[in-house]
Amino acid sequence: MTGTDAGSRRLGRLTPTHWLLLAVVLYFAVAFALSWLRAIEFQTTTWDQGLYQQALWTTAHGRPLYETADVETGGYGSLLEVHSVFLLYLVAPLYGALPYEATLLGLQAVVVAAAAIPLFYLSRDVTGSARLGLLAGVAYLCWTPTLSSNLYDFHPEAFLPLEIFSLVLCWNRGRYAAGFAVALVAFLTFEFAPLVAFCVGLAALLPRAGSLGAIRDAFAGGARRGFTALVRSWRDVRVRASAVLMAASGAAYGILLWVRVSLLPALVPHAAPTSGVSGYVIGATPAALGLSLPNFGFGFEPKVAYWLLILGLLAFVPLLAPRALVLSIPWLVFTFFSANLNYVTLGFQYGFIAGSTVLVAFVFGLPRARRIVESLRERRVAAPSGPPRARSRPEGWAAVLAAIAVLLAVNVALTPVNPAMSNAGLGSAYRLSLTPPPGSGDVDALAALVPASATVVASDDLFPLVANDPNAYSFLWDPDPQLYLPFSFSDPPAYVLVAEDRTDAVLGWLSSALYDPSVYGVRAVVWSSSIGTVLLFEAGYHGPAEVLGPSPSGGGTYFGGSLAAGPVGVVARDAGSADASVVENDPGAIGTVWYGPGLGLPAGNYTITVSVRVEGIPGFPAPNATAPAVWIGALAWAEPTFYGWSAPFGALDGPDFSTVEFDVYLPSPTIEFDLQGVVLDSSVEVILNYIAVEPQ
Repeated sequence: MTGTDAGSRRLGRLTPTHWLLLAVVLYFAVAFALSWLRAIEFQTTTWDQGLYQQALWTTAHGRPLYETADVETGGYGSLLEVHSVFLLYLVAPLYGALPYEATLLGLQAVVVAAAAIPLFYLSRDVTGSARLGLLAGVAYLCWTPTLSSNLYDFHPEAFLPLEIFSLVLCWNRGRYAAGFAVALVAFLTFEFAPLVAFCVGLAALLPRAGSLGAIRDAFAGGARRGFTALVRSWRDVRVRASAVLMAASGAAYGILLWVRVSLLPALVPHAAPTSGVSGYVIGATPAALGLSLPNFGFGFEPKVAYWLLILGLLAFVPLLAPRALVLSIPWLVFTFFSANLNYVTLGFQYGFIAGSTVLVAFVFGLPRARRIVESLRERRVAAPSGPPRARSRPEGWAAVLAAIAVLLAVNVALTPVNPAMSNAGLGSAYRLSLTPPPGSGDVDALAALVPASATVVASDDLFPLVANDPNAYSFLWDPDPQLYLPFSFSDPPAYVLVAEDRTDAVLGWLSSALYDPSVYGVRAVVWSSSIGTVLLFEAGYHGPAEVLGPSPSGGGTYFGGSLAAGPVGVVARDAGSADASVVENDPGAIGTVWYGPGLGLPAGNYTITVSVRVEGIPGFPAPNATAPAVWIGALAWAEPTFYGWSAPFGALDGPDFSTVEFDVYLPSPTIEFDLQGVVLDSSVEVILNYIAVEPQ
């Protein structure tokens, strides 16, 4: 026997259960690897990776689920005021022992992968086929919303598929005590779980519609006969258990709501942002939850498209089980009456909520789908006339298996696994380059310079690196005047950690203090990373900046065409330019003509050269030779202007380019260093040849 034959025989001995476990392991490996890749690309942010890290860290150290992300955006004193995530108390010891992003990313990948197991057993029970059980488990693991939700940071919603699949499995097998235990865990995982559990009980009662009709007929024959029939139906343990589950779910939802909205605000200290609350929407009414009738029409097309897509990626099999689709009604209604289109966008955590219900309907739709396929197969194998032709079962099912393979491949192709889907305009999970970036270890080392428990404010994409600190706060990803930070110019944080791609999010009063030597100094810098230069500012620091990783070249020559044209600038051709590419202003326009090159420069002295020409515009009044024609300046992010000169027309007029040369001194590592040109006279045309930055 050859080695190939032996290997084929071993594969042939694998049961559907074995294949499922292999699929679970493979899914875990892929999900964890890509999640970690997102982390080292700094695509995990405060919202939501960092806030869960901080909440778990503070819980492990005696401060129950405290995180500053919801303090600074809504004034909430605990994550439990935003979400009923009591399950995280069980996760906190694990994170306390292993306080790393990888801990939560690995845990999430395990939980999401493991949900395929109860789904497999549920499908096997419903269909009587282990192969269809395998199909259900693999369909869940390959389903686009599963992986695209898994890769967006850590979220407690990731536990819902495992819990809901297990609850339905217990209910289907009549193991109601175990089902109630699973339901309790789900209630303590996320506030939406009681609504789904209620629908599990309701769906279990719906198949008893015939018996309900019998009860109605009995009442028609008299009250005594009717009550007797009602008592007999109550003797059915499934009816009693389902009714109790519905009642318990309703009570759990009410209790969790009361705890979030009424009890905790009275027990937990709160911040009081003076500019108003802008945080997560919570409350006891539809309006407080952001639900309204006008929202039904807002984004109606993407809402419909999303639901059609996620059902289509399951071949619309869930539609064959309308009773099981009852589980999806709460989330379907919520998405349509909300104005938040993130709920209906791939790449956010909400795919877990949809998946926990839609996949149940998929399982219960499989028996009917099998009957439909078998009926079609029988028609196809029948001869045009006469008795049906004989055909082997494998041959008859080849087309079905091929269709399933294509459907699974399409699902995988729409996930972030496919490089073509990276940055495709979908949710956060799709912001992934699939290429390990340089400099991530240097940024980790820079963040490690922040002492434990020090006050620190970080860019949102750097916050996970300092989240194990109850005094760590975050900027948003864009400017927000409602952001509340317990700091001021006179009482600044001890450290500020800023990524170049988030400089616009730094609050104005703080950016004006960062390069003020009486307040801050640059403690360390990483010049090269996937998010640009990263700077660590330390209050009262006056020493040299520590450089982690390679340093920049420190300058170069940049022709007009390679710079950013300003609002009144256009790139043009000019025979007098060494590069034949210049930037010039629109005739008669006043404003910024060019700016750039946006350099990161170490501290030191630099010689700046600007090659520029100023001409009068034919048909316009002749420019005044002594009147300012163009302003040339050197400036950088958060620093005072290094140089500025309003050049008169006569100084730069002529057929050839003139050279303006000056020196600047940069006392600290500087980012976004730009040379800017602003035309001041509508009768002149300003033409930039090149700029050069040379270290002395």
